[in-house]
Amino acid sequence: MRKPFFISLGIHIGILLLIYIASAFSAPMKPPQKVYSVKIIAAPQPPKTKVEEESKKNEPQQKPHIETEKKAKKKHRKKKHEPKSKPKQSKPHKNLARGSASIDIEGQNFSDDFYLNLIMTKVANNWLNPLRGGRKMTTTIYFRIQRDGKVSDAKIEKKSGNSLLDQSALRAVLASSPLPPLPESYSGDFLGVHFEFEHSGK
Repeated sequence: MRKPFFISLGIHIGILLLIYIASAFSAPMKPPQKVYSVKIIAAPQPPKTKVEEESKKNEPQQKPHIETEKKAKKKHRKKKHEPKSKPKQSKPHKNLARGSASIDIEGQNFSDDFYLNLIMTKVANNWLNPLRGGRKMTTTIYFRIQRDGKVSDAKIEKKSGNSLLDQSALRAVLASSPLPPLPESYSGDFLGVHFEFEHSGK
């Protein structure tokens, strides 16, 4: 009875040893891994301060300059219809024996050339040029013609550099008074005249 018992016990002990040895040398079992899904969310921006909001409001907003075809055409038309500048009117001029005479009138509304020629002829006929030869010189006498033709306020406006020429021109104007009365078409109380005497130097 004892012999079979010990044999059975030895077999069981051997089996247990084999199981223990097999479990010690075998790779350890890894527990099952769990898979996690992650969503990436952007970090929230910090709230804007009142100073930043006011600075944005105060920034000038530049509006884009858009020129339509109609505006461009209008500008082009305006350039075409711009009035041309009026040519300057030449001053009445008269050639004399040793020089010439010309006049410039104060007042844009005076346009009686016939009357101006009468004035020029009378004053030029009373001018005795005291100079002979030399260089070219001009002097200007300013005076006013009243409604009845009388000359007033006569003075040397622009000197020539030669007192003989200046005084002779002033005497010619004073000797011409009275001049013809102002034309009825002219509404002014007087007519301002800048009378230029020129010594040709010949």
